[in-house]
Amino acid sequence: FASFFLSVAWAQELRNANFDIGCQPTALLQTGTEIRFDISVNDALRKPVHGARVTLQIETADHKNTKVFKATELQTGAYVAKPLFPVKGRWNVYVEARRDDEMSARTIEYYVPQ
Repeated sequence: FASFFLSVAWAQELRNANFDIGCQPTALLQTGTEIRFDISVNDALRKPVHGARVTLQIETADHKNTKVFKATELQTGAYVAKPLFPVKGRWNVYVEARRDDEMSARTIEYYVPQ
């Protein structure tokens, strides 16, 4: 019973940050090798967001092979993550950015041909 209230209280602490999240691979998508994804995070005023905790999660379209990769901040508002796709096919790439009590996320579908 108490854990229910703790989880509800925790969920209410996060606010929609309305961050604009951009996410692009920098190489041809393929299996078995790390692929660098450049991630940009900007606030509602289009200013880069510094110090966010950014993660990139991949999973197949059937919600299997889920893996989470921590992104590293290269410069203010610019982050990089390097997922490894184990098999070819359709993949959902979910990027989440959190700063303080704010959070935004974006999902993009990619096809990994080989």
